[in-house]
Amino acid sequence: MQKSSEILFQKGIDHFKNKNFKESEKCFENLKNILPSNKDVLKNLIICYFHNKKFESCEKTIEEMFSLGNKENKFIELLLLILKQQDKADKILKLIAKEKKNINPKYNLLEKFERSAIPMSNEELDDFRQKTSNKVDGAIAENAINLKIDEHLLDPPLFYYSYEKKNNLELSKKLHILIRNSYPELQQNFQIENIENKKIKIGFISEFFFNHTISKLFKGLILGLDTSIFDINIFYLDNNKGLDHEFFENEKKKLLKIIPLPKEFNKKVDTILKEKLDTIFYPDIGFSTKLYYLTFLRLAKIQITSWGHPETTGNPNIDYFLSSKLLETNFDNAQKHYSEKLLLCDFLPMYYSKPTIKKISDEDLQSNNIYSCPQTMFKLHPDFDEIISRICKEDKKAKIYFIKSKEEIFSKKIYKRLKEKMPNFIDQVTFINSLSGEEYIHHCGRASVLLDPLYFGAGNSFHESMFYGTATVTMPTNFLRSKIVEGAYKQMEIIDPPIVKTIDEYVSSAIKLANLNPKKILEKKKYYENCADKNLFENEKALKSFQNILIEVCKKNKS
Repeated sequence: MQKSSEILFQKGIDHFKNKNFKESEKCFENLKNILPSNKDVLKNLIICYFHNKKFESCEKTIEEMFSLGNKENKFIELLLLILKQQDKADKILKLIAKEKKNINPKYNLLEKFERSAIPMSNEELDDFRQKTSNKVDGAIAENAINLKIDEHLLDPPLFYYSYEKKNNLELSKKLHILIRNSYPELQQNFQIENIENKKIKIGFISEFFFNHTISKLFKGLILGLDTSIFDINIFYLDNNKGLDHEFFENEKKKLLKIIPLPKEFNKKVDTILKEKLDTIFYPDIGFSTKLYYLTFLRLAKIQITSWGHPETTGNPNIDYFLSSKLLETNFDNAQKHYSEKLLLCDFLPMYYSKPTIKKISDEDLQSNNIYSCPQTMFKLHPDFDEIISRICKEDKKAKIYFIKSKEEIFSKKIYKRLKEKMPNFIDQVTFINSLSGEEYIHHCGRASVLLDPLYFGAGNSFHESMFYGTATVTMPTNFLRSKIVEGAYKQMEIIDPPIVKTIDEYVSSAIKLANLNPKKILEKKKYYENCADKNLFENEKALKSFQNILIEVCKKNKS
């Protein structure tokens, strides 16, 4: 028995070394049946489950190992990671509270703001928000957390709180204070000299200058700047995803400079300071974990962010937030949502190129009763479930499509939420696998109507959908994050766009659009597409407005 166990153990190790994790898992599962309390068997089985993304089995086996008295700090932290993969925020918070002394001190900070990515109810959302606010207040008062950025990195804390119908200004300010207090490196003050650059020296900083939403939204603006006025610098992290080739082409022409950022935080800071920039422009703050902490420091005289992640930062070192007159129609009221001073372009602040792909046939664009919400799962607020439920009940032919997230648990939780609310209609809902960029656009074209999520709507995806012109029903709030589609419709000068004010209107509008006769559906798509070609794609006026704003801000701050 012992000999055969040793052979099986070695076989499992050999499979593991060859990255054949499924076969390795089988070996260690068989060994667990023979040696149920052997810690080496359990450890290897846990690691196999993790590699095979069997997170529930992984969680259960770690807990079994702990119950046998075999508890190691690295497996406590692995359990936290496993719970995160399953979006089990309550369990994460309980485990941190129990094991604070045995795990990385960053978890003591995480415990102040951790929450589910996919909430199951409004009550859950309200509970997390209230508890977070209270815990953050307490932590700020105690000022007892002392961390190092490179050793104790955490994701930006406000991210998931942005997907609610809430004004996040006060929460963002609190979280900014908490993070700054917790990392002494963020309390550095640099003397920014009055630099006399021949041109306006501007640095664009992002992790996402590759085939990503952020690059699609901002690349055209950056590359369209007048190089007789601007000295353009691109700072990026190379996470094995590279950089859009157009940046390299422009560098070869000496139209801009590309500057890779090092891994270490303080070296990133030194790299940026060395360039003596007049202005820093962060297209997004809140998406990138690795660059988020840079925004706490004053690294240039003027620091601007924009709608890559359309949320205020609460950060006094970010001076301006670039938005649009099409999105912020009441300036004084809108300004109340931001810690930054608003800058408003005359158009949507982007120079967006129409996708260059081969079109599907007009016949494929004429289907009716096809609804799609092709958005990331964490945009789907519990209130949105009512819209899906009512469409299914009122349009018996309705087929509603969502696209699965890479995090499998997100789709499962949304499905569970919907099934509980509409058990008799759940068969009308389909979750499809992730799509290539081209197939995503074709999917939007085949839909009869697209559904904008409540409270945090479409942005880049709306622009891609205008390749075919499929109408999106949208219900904007007072916050920028829900108004992008509305702003795009205004810029396109669409007559009678499906912009609604209530859930009743949303459901009615979506059903009406999805049930047009096929010729009318195609006719409407062609109309929207033509309007996008005229006013949305490659908008030179938007580029000019963006450039003029940058020039004006720089002049104002020099005088």
